[in-house]
Amino acid sequence: MKKYYLVIVWGDVEPELFGPFPTHIERDEHAKLVRKEEGDEHGLYPLDIVAEGVEEVEIVAYPGGFFED
Repeated sequence: MKKYYLVIVWGDVEPELFGPFPTHIERDEHAKLVRKEEGDEHGLYPLDIVAEGVEEVEIVAYPGGFFED
C-alpha cells in the first residue's frame, strides 16, 4: 500500500513532514492550500512511500556547518 506525504522546506531551510495523507489527491490539495496561504518562498515536495513494511518516515535538517569541512 502506497503512503503519501508532503515535505515542506520552510524558507528553503527548515524541512517539515506532513502526512500520511489517504490519497495523493488529498496530499496535492494540501500542497496547493499551503502555497496559496504561505506564498512561493517555501519548497514543497511530494514523497511517496512504496515499500512494504515502512512504518515511519523522518526528515531533519543538517546542522549549520555540516558541509563546511
